[in-house]
Amino acid sequence: MIKIVTIDLDGTLFDPAKNVSEENRIAINKCKELGVKIVLATGRPISGVKPLLDDLGLNTNNDYVILYNGAKIINCGTNEVIYTSNIYGKDVKELYEESKRLKVFFHAFRVNGELITPMHNPYTDVEATINNVKDNYHDIVSLNDNDLFLKAMMVGDTDDVTRIMTEVNPKYKEEYSMLRSSRIFLEFLEKHTSKGEALKALAKYLNISIDETMAIGDAGNDIPMIKEAKIGVAMENAFPEVLKVADYITSSNKESGVAKALNKFIIEK
Repeated sequence: MIKIVTIDLDGTLFDPAKNVSEENRIAINKCKELGVKIVLATGRPISGVKPLLDDLGLNTNNDYVILYNGAKIINCGTNEVIYTSNIYGKDVKELYEESKRLKVFFHAFRVNGELITPMHNPYTDVEATINNVKDNYHDIVSLNDNDLFLKAMMVGDTDDVTRIMTEVNPKYKEEYSMLRSSRIFLEFLEKHTSKGEALKALAKYLNISIDETMAIGDAGNDIPMIKEAKIGVAMENAFPEVLKVADYITSSNKESGVAKALNKFIIEK
């Protein structure tokens, strides 16, 4: 029996207009009634997902959310941090220099959730709007080596992010968990950090077997949890590399694919 379902947001739970369909809402509520934990798994900070948690009723002491692509898990009712992973100021400074070499913009999230960037750019507006955070301008070079961060991001248009994925110095691919969380964001986290590792950590914390888990996603940052879960589900609209690793392909986010997967593997059983 599935006891935990991790669900990505953009391209997965959200339709193209960033709404949650009524069909998805009904399926989520039915799973909750069956005692299944619905866990949103996102690259966003808590400020960017809290309104949705409240809207879906996933905000009690028995609910959890995976944030920053697996760098943090918190209890939605108490705000207790039950898992976290970090990179440091020295890492952020190195990655910033690499972003300059690659001619893309740069963002980083401190451990307290503060978003910093060396300069305003079109993508700081996107980040601030999506996540309800204020972007703070900071001289990256002046960071202390031991400052704690959750993740660093190289940012640009779709073509730039596609380009730099092959042009990034290979050492950074080895030293960090590098993942593409959207068409415009390439993220760098602690080497072993991913939504998949976070799913394992949450299952262990709740004393639930990984064989009782399911994950649904569409993008490269969802691959680790899709591979880790007993049932890994890709949206029909997922990137090709995600479709290849999934156990099951559901309908697209335009057609409430999340609900169809929940009905097939949980509710109808």
